[in-house]
Amino acid sequence: MAARANLVINDGQVAPVAHTFNPNSGDGNVPGVSVISYEDRSGGVIVGFPLVMVATRKPSKQLKNHKLVLTVKVPVLDNITNSTTSGILPAPSVAYDVMAKVEFILPERATLAARKDLLAYVKNLLANGLVTSAVHDLESPW
Repeated sequence: MAARANLVINDGQVAPVAHTFNPNSGDGNVPGVSVISYEDRSGGVIVGFPLVMVATRKPSKQLKNHKLVLTVKVPVLDNITNSTTSGILPAPSVAYDVMAKVEFILPERATLAARKDLLAYVKNLLANGLVTSAVHDLESPW
């Protein structure tokens, strides 16, 4: 099992910046299931911390697959102005979240070669122009 450590992930800006996601919490209450979340605390506003969650489930007698679910959530805060009559700046709030979820289903019988191929296909698909255009420009893939 890997040790809990910070995740360092580059953002998507023109001049990419490395963001450090610190381990936040882990749930160990369900046998065979592990969930840990990481947050980028650099923004200073708690409700606006970007979040990465990693959830794993081991196979059981009923479910013969390993499962890995990766979730990334980036909250976008409302634009706040100091236009109140009291002159007190309102607390920050989330306008919306942009999210992605990737789920891997890995049968117990899957070979290392098959798992490596799957990961390579997913990484390369996410980097493919079709996906880039769909996410950046909201283009349909057809």
